[in-house]
Amino acid sequence: MKYGVLGLGIAAALLLAPAPATAKSASAEIDKRVEDPNQWPAPGRDNQLTRHSTLSDINKDTVGKLQMIWAQSMNSLRGQEGQPVVVKLDNGTPMMYFVSGCPSMPLCNVVQALDLTDPDNPKQIWNYVKKNDRDESAIPRACCDTVNRGLNFARGKVIFHTLDGFVIALDGKTGKEIWTVKHAYPEHGETHTGPAMIAENLVVAGFGGDEFAARGRLDAYDVDTGEKVWTCQSTGSDKDVCLTPETNKANPHYGTAGKDLGIVTYPKDEWKIGGGAPWGYFSYDPELKLIYAATGNPGHWSPGLRCALEGDDHTHEKCNEYDEKLGSGPFDNKWSMTIFARKVDTGEAVWAYQMTPFDQWDYDGVNENILVDMEVDGKPRKTLVHFDRNGFAYVLDRADGTLLRAHKFVTVDWAEKVDLKTGRPIKVKEHSPFEIGVNTSACPSAMGGKDRQPCAIDPNEPNMAYCPTNNWCMEDEPQERTHTQQGTVYVFANVYMYPEKPGVTGKFKKFDVLTGETIWEIPDPYPNWGGALVTDGGLVFYGSLGGDFRAVDRETGKIVWSRKLGSGIVGNPITYKVDGKQYVSVPSGIGGWIGLPVTAGLDMDDKFGAIGATAMAKATGLNSIPQGGTVYTFRLSD
Repeated sequence: MKYGVLGLGIAAALLLAPAPATAKSASAEIDKRVEDPNQWPAPGRDNQLTRHSTLSDINKDTVGKLQMIWAQSMNSLRGQEGQPVVVKLDNGTPMMYFVSGCPSMPLCNVVQALDLTDPDNPKQIWNYVKKNDRDESAIPRACCDTVNRGLNFARGKVIFHTLDGFVIALDGKTGKEIWTVKHAYPEHGETHTGPAMIAENLVVAGFGGDEFAARGRLDAYDVDTGEKVWTCQSTGSDKDVCLTPETNKANPHYGTAGKDLGIVTYPKDEWKIGGGAPWGYFSYDPELKLIYAATGNPGHWSPGLRCALEGDDHTHEKCNEYDEKLGSGPFDNKWSMTIFARKVDTGEAVWAYQMTPFDQWDYDGVNENILVDMEVDGKPRKTLVHFDRNGFAYVLDRADGTLLRAHKFVTVDWAEKVDLKTGRPIKVKEHSPFEIGVNTSACPSAMGGKDRQPCAIDPNEPNMAYCPTNNWCMEDEPQERTHTQQGTVYVFANVYMYPEKPGVTGKFKKFDVLTGETIWEIPDPYPNWGGALVTDGGLVFYGSLGGDFRAVDRETGKIVWSRKLGSGIVGNPITYKVDGKQYVSVPSGIGGWIGLPVTAGLDMDDKFGAIGATAMAKATGLNSIPQGGTVYTFRLSD
């Protein structure tokens, strides 16, 4: 599929045109909307997650006139780690939809529908919150705050999820429920912060819960009825994981079917509570008919309990023998920390690449997989770009999974490098928090060189990524396990996080994924926990947890515009156009793992609180940032 700038004539003709009724599938409808630069029809704008817009009215020359034009409360103090969608209904009405986080029941995951006919003065025409059958136990079981990462729109439906595990389809005009399914189960450690994705005529959904002994899986539902079409687990037998004899055919060293690696790479029955939850953003290639969804960590953070041999009494001698090799593979804990390419119709895995075998640091592999086409080593490739928590930026051939590049994009000391031939990291024992009761330092911290906050890439410059990054390290001390109960906190480690360099905890950077070169970077005393937006106006937009919403010259890295918003920013900016005027919107409101000590009112003197987040919140002064979820919208002044 070719991604490029539309001709001006075509763009002018579209002007927020609704998708035709003849669209072959729900995702084809989204693809058609994407061709219109005036809409933002999906979480990443497109299903390839580029977060790129061809709009250019707001540019380096005009951005100085950018002013806030309206703001709308999200009905929640919690921030939203997602973004609105903007579409035009079949009756011609331009609409914005967004959903709030879940601070408490029943004011939990409130959906708002704003009519943008008068784009400077939007009118809420309906709102929705599910009031029955809610599960309040989901709130304390949400590992890293009760945020929401956004909703979808297709076939005239707003499709969203709730923290306590419902996937719901609403009529986009009225807000009336069309279907509701129970997808995730908090009693099993499963909570859904999302988002889901529309691929063909399916709603593809995962959930979080690795820190509550959940067993990860990916489910697909019919977009019109909510009926479940397929399920694929992240751990277990080849059949459970949806592996076939063809899986990893081009790269058998990644692991193949026939050995039930999702079982035998764990001791005893650990795979049954082995994590691997796919809770991040998913992407889709409509030509290859492949869904790209990545998985999280293998459960608890005391890795010495995840490598004992059959019949071992967990005295860890055999684990220490494995530690000497640090990469031999018998206890990789597959298929955690893995990018899966799955057939959309069945979920069958075409390829599966594990980035962090035998994870010891909680380097969840769930970050977004951006699909762009680029030339690599003189050959045109359909590529997948992935900035991982473990500090490496990966480029893979998205058709067969071949690893093409793996560069460090932040300070990394847990591994020397990634071997491109084997695909495996070369680990450094000194920085492996392996033995119980032994404190070990490692960079990056468990929050990663980049957490879930998404990068942006202009497909016309596919090797250049604009990324918010984290710049802190940690001390990690694994602990003895006290239980194996799903739905109960299942971490067993003391983690203390600290800035890599005093006074700098976030950097927003332009990074070349082919060469590993940082083109420019902007240091910040606050973490960068919100996503990026790149436009043809020569600008990149992003926000800081300090509440600064910024526009940056994408060539030079110079901040050319900035406004202080009412709270820290953990959401992702979007841009759209109505009545000939370009708008930029961004959710504000502190939240997420880094903001949890503030939103949950934790003791800032507990340096191990929120699995290490409290120390970081105190070190960066996040306890001084006010709360409040709000969508802010800007346009050029007249």
